[in-house]
Amino acid sequence: RNGKNEQIDGWAPDVFYNEAIRFIRKNREKPFFLYLPTYVPHSPHPVPDKSWADAYRGKVSMKAAYFFASIARVDANIGRLRKCLDEAGIADNTIVIFMTDNGGTAGVPVFNAGMRGQKGSEYDGGHRVPFFVHWPGGKLNKPKDVTRLTAHIDVLPTLIDLCGLKAPEGATFDGASLKPLLYDPKAKTPARTLFVESQRILRPTTWRKCAVMTDRWRLVNG
Repeated sequence: RNGKNEQIDGWAPDVFYNEAIRFIRKNREKPFFLYLPTYVPHSPHPVPDKSWADAYRGKVSMKAAYFFASIARVDANIGRLRKCLDEAGIADNTIVIFMTDNGGTAGVPVFNAGMRGQKGSEYDGGHRVPFFVHWPGGKLNKPKDVTRLTAHIDVLPTLIDLCGLKAPEGATFDGASLKPLLYDPKAKTPARTLFVESQRILRPTTWRKCAVMTDRWRLVNG
């Protein structure tokens, strides 16, 4: 905590959410930014007790059962977090973003939204992820699907735009604000080309596990 080691008992993701809730309650009277990543549902897939996996036992492999159980536990914690925002009276004016960092793993054989590949793949199943934005006070509380090509580099410009903040002088961004698309998924925005690759080797190799992406096309591995 603040640079010092501290032993805290409990299941790690629960501990992270407990601390997040404590932080929200402490800062409810002023603007705050909270970034809350957890390691689950990355392997290993521990849960506080085996009952969380029982709902999936016999329906999928045990590996997938514990994978889904860890997702369910995170889902329950997100519910706790949102309840905290409600109780603090700030749910309407808090932008909540849910996102993940890569494609699926243990659950891919069960469901992968029709996408090819999984974590580490150059195909959409490797890097296309959910990105949900909820902000009732900003009128972002009704379902809309943005189908245009977007990426992690757009998050910061979007938050600056939504919050009416001023970017640091001289700052430039690789990404673009998604605000127009969030309010109107059919809004006209400039065409773009984005790139993803997975090297993870000592000497990077041209065209290794890469995709050049536009709204319509993918150029895979050159």
